[in-house]
Amino acid sequence: MGLIASIPVIILLSLLYGIIFNAEIFTALIGGILVGPSHMLLDVFTERGIYVKRNGKWRRFALAHFSYDNPLVNGLAILLGVIMLLAALYLHHYHYYNYYF
Repeated sequence: MGLIASIPVIILLSLLYGIIFNAEIFTALIGGILVGPSHMLLDVFTERGIYVKRNGKWRRFALAHFSYDNPLVNGLAILLGVIMLLAALYLHHYHYYNYYF
């Protein structure tokens, strides 16, 4: 769904900048692709969770139903948090840093 919502933004940026493909459009495209899976990942940690289809039926899956002292779930949460933090640091380009260098 994130990709579908980002297509109008990409078209609008193309019309405003008059360029077919540039860094702003690429950022909107990548953001649209990543917003869906990251939202689903964070919804798993809520009480209501997400619904997954198993054997033809939709079943709810939530990590909040596990015990808080479960080392596997806590380790998974820490690992996913570090991965998302590193992705945010390395995939985002801060354009205003170029002003100082």
